[in-house]
Amino acid sequence: MLTFRDVMGCMDGTGPIDCSGRGLTSLEGCPEIVEGAFDCSGNLLTTLEGAPAVTGSFDCSRNMITSLDGAPKTVGGDFNCARNLLTSLSGAPSKARGSFDCSENLLKSLKGAPKKIKGRFDCSHNLLASLDGAPIQTGAFDCSGNRLTSLLGAPDEVLHDFDCSANRITTLAGCPDVVAGRFSCAGNRLENLRHGPLKVNGSYDCSHNLLTTLNYAPGRIGGRFIFAGNQVLAGHASIGKGYRSGASILPGRLQCAG
Repeated sequence: MLTFRDVMGCMDGTGPIDCSGRGLTSLEGCPEIVEGAFDCSGNLLTTLEGAPAVTGSFDCSRNMITSLDGAPKTVGGDFNCARNLLTSLSGAPSKARGSFDCSENLLKSLKGAPKKIKGRFDCSHNLLASLDGAPIQTGAFDCSGNRLTSLLGAPDEVLHDFDCSANRITTLAGCPDVVAGRFSCAGNRLENLRHGPLKVNGSYDCSHNLLTTLNYAPGRIGGRFIFAGNQVLAGHASIGKGYRSGASILPGRLQCAG
């Protein structure tokens, strides 16, 4: 057993603490409060028991943590618990003023996640079959690389990018109406774009699906419209910036209305 006290000694927590990559197996001996950021990433931790309250960011990524019990209740910056062995977000901070990264775990549920995230919420590369419990408002939202079949439970409001690529999605039901950044539903099992966002300010990527039509595409896309890798749309790849109104494929040619 190698504790925080063994490696870092007695610290008063009046400034940021970085105990990353030290081989720690326990946070025993941490100060109760850290005025600033706390980084215990890249250790051998299996629990957050003994973790401090923080006024800045909290990073416990790249450990072997199986539960967020003991995590700070609120985080003044980013919260990063990526690349652990978490199966749920029970015990997660109820508030994080920055981004929230729980990617590359074993999550089957997002219950316990904060309701609002100002920055990026990243739950990519887990075992999620549902977005139940996801925040209702985020900056960017990334749920790529899971086992999702729909987007029910997705945030109502996404202020930047939305990425649901590399899942098993057959319907865009549950998708927010407006995506302020880029939207990607690439690498799924979609046959149409019904129920997708009505407006996308950035690029829209629906490549490598099973699309037979581009009907129900957004009325306006601010960036490129990318639809390569759909068998029935073979021979076409994308439309440039400023795409407006509905687009559909007829044999041998691309039609862009508006």
